[in-house]
Amino acid sequence: MLGGGNKRRHFLSDLHYRCQTSRPSTSLTSYLLPRHFYVVEHYPNQLYCGEFTRDGEYFLVGCKSGDIMTYRVEGSTLHRYCSYSCNNVNVSIIDTKVCPRREKIAYSSWNGYVYLVDFANPNSMECPLRLLDRDDRGVVESWMCAFSLSFSGDGRELIAGLSGGMFVVYDLEMCTDAVRNHEAHLADVNCVSFAHDSNHIIYSSGDDGVLKIWDRRIMNERAPQPVSVFVGHSHGITRHDAREDLRYLITNSKDQSIKMWDIRRPSPKSVVPLAQKTTQINSQFWDYRQCQAGRRSVVVRELTHRRSQFDKAQHDDCVLTFTGHAVASTLIRARFSPSFTTGQRYIYTGSADGHLYMYDVHSGQLVLDQGGHIGIVRDVNWHPTEPMILTCSFDKTLGCYHYTETASLWESYIDHGSFYV
Repeated sequence: MLGGGNKRRHFLSDLHYRCQTSRPSTSLTSYLLPRHFYVVEHYPNQLYCGEFTRDGEYFLVGCKSGDIMTYRVEGSTLHRYCSYSCNNVNVSIIDTKVCPRREKIAYSSWNGYVYLVDFANPNSMECPLRLLDRDDRGVVESWMCAFSLSFSGDGRELIAGLSGGMFVVYDLEMCTDAVRNHEAHLADVNCVSFAHDSNHIIYSSGDDGVLKIWDRRIMNERAPQPVSVFVGHSHGITRHDAREDLRYLITNSKDQSIKMWDIRRPSPKSVVPLAQKTTQINSQFWDYRQCQAGRRSVVVRELTHRRSQFDKAQHDDCVLTFTGHAVASTLIRARFSPSFTTGQRYIYTGSADGHLYMYDVHSGQLVLDQGGHIGIVRDVNWHPTEPMILTCSFDKTLGCYHYTETASLWESYIDHGSFYV
């Protein structure tokens, strides 16, 4: 008993000392990061996208072959739920999205339409939503594609980011266009989304390297203007994501960086034309689609070799820049970690070298570089309540990074005394 009391007092005094000193600390959440990899399932074709439902009970996978597979999630285990054989796929499924009310699944491909299918009935008729209208003359439908889809918080509207710099908002109840912005960007819109649980605020980003925020309540559809712009990338943006506090956004870019932005500190709109010109010139000297997928050093070496004198952006208002991963060949996605388990402290991303990368928002440092796949990791999804990340890869596998050492936290202190709080 006496020895146990001494150990307890020693532990508490040591804990107090560590809290009072200025030595670098490692939080509980950083120690419990998902880092153990296994393959969930092999597929006959490349995997392009995946998504957990909002409650985390299901996970959807979109395949190049035109199939959407859904899994039921029980703890850290996945069970096949059902599969959807999409009838209108050209080249590949590009993006999938499930309605917040879990009624519909939307998917897009290279064919000029977005399609809706019933979540609970894989044999249901597909409902097409046309991307073009009567004013879009001279545009070939087979050349049109929705690179990004997103439902509004109430599930009544769907937004699609299109090739050619457009985005469209569909009113699903009225079966009509609610907003059609033909001049949102100077190049393809690679990502669009509604602000968290909002139908009015829209985020968009694309190959012109600019992130924009739109407010539908004050937007003139004949001459739409964003309320805020964010400039800093020297190449196109592949993906953006927003924190739930609506204060910070991140953008993943073909310039091999992720940037974090403070929504309260936008860039001057006067710098947008020069930034767009910079991105346009850079894209002529280096095409990330032709870059050999591999380690980031290979990608950066090729980018540097073809770099023009206009490569560096003239203006950069980002809060932090994160580098280490590789963006090549496809629109690789990055996201904030979930608030329930991490407080959205981390940014995690796929990579062209087949690794999962993770950055600490507080320090700006790379905290995880974990291998597993042998092909490009295009999409990454962290479960909203479980320490598990699912990855969709071009090596035709669905992967899972998870945390399993439930007892090692206490053992780390007892055995080594090296755990900082």
